[in-house]
This record gives sequence, C-alpha cells and structure tokens, in this order.
Amino acid sequence: MKDATNRPFEHISAILPRAMKAIHPEKIDTLITICSLWDDIVGKALSDQVRPAAYKEPILIVHVNSSAWIHHLQFSKQAMIAQINEMLKKTAVTDIKFKIGPV
Repeated sequence: MKDATNRPFEHISAILPRAMKAIHPEKIDTLITICSLWDDIVGKALSDQVRPAAYKEPILIVHVNSSAWIHHLQFSKQAMIAQINEMLKKTAVTDIKFKIGPV
C-alpha cells in the first residue's frame, strides 16, 4: 500500500468535482452547466440574490437570501425552468425548490 503522507495536499475544490463525477457524472455536469449559465438564466442583478445549490434530477435546489425572494421567485419559476431547459437543450429541470441559504 502506498504511503499517503508523501502526496502533496490538494484543495477540496480540486478533489470534489472528480469525486462527484465518479458518482453521478451526468448530474454533476448538469449542475456545473447550470451554474456557469446562471447569470444568463436569471440576469446579473438577480444572480446576486439567488444561486443554484444542488441538482436532484429533475429538481434544482436554489439558495436565496430571504423569504421575500422565495415569494418573488415563485412567480417566475416556470419561466426559469423553461430558460434552463432551453439553454441545456434538454428537459433536465421540471421543478425548482427555493430555500434560504448561502448565496
């Protein structure tokens, strides 16, 4: 067995994407794509208040700053779903759940 103490340390941000791809490669690719397109999906002003947090196929979990934003976003949820699916060129998201969390 190799001695793990001789390997250099890696930042967790370098390790997690590799680990997640090994577990659910398509799901993590979908979330990464959504995150990279997020400013285009919701607009720059809104992207400062809301951020995708997780993808549990076919549900996107989005963190928001406050309950007021959750209420506001409920009115545009269907448009956001349509925009996401259009940009991904597939029906990846059928629902969005908004939760208060870090943005």
